[in-house]
Amino acid sequence: MNTKTQLSICSISPLTAIRAAALVALVAITSDAALADQPPATRAAKVSLAGLDLSTPVGARTAYERIQTTAERLCFQLSDTRRIDWLAAYNVCVNESMADTVRRINAPTLAALEK
Repeated sequence: MNTKTQLSICSISPLTAIRAAALVALVAITSDAALADQPPATRAAKVSLAGLDLSTPVGARTAYERIQTTAERLCFQLSDTRRIDWLAAYNVCVNESMADTVRRINAPTLAALEK
């Protein structure tokens, strides 16, 4: 069974499943870019949700962990650890990226993990 078929079985719409499999983008914004009047730095990555049933707690938790790991990796790439406030900026980046991605996927069991 291919990824699209597996995701279509989930309790999310087919359009959302395709977006989740192919277009889950994690946008990371650093405070440095905002302060410098430059376009915000961004990174994007695909997060595979293949084989996960997002309507189940186990599937949602696994998806959430995959998304979080990717957000942490991308936000760390954008971090300037030489700055005293880098950890605060990193945490904001991860939290905003997670919230945006979970909102885009629009699966209630996944959204429940954000609370």
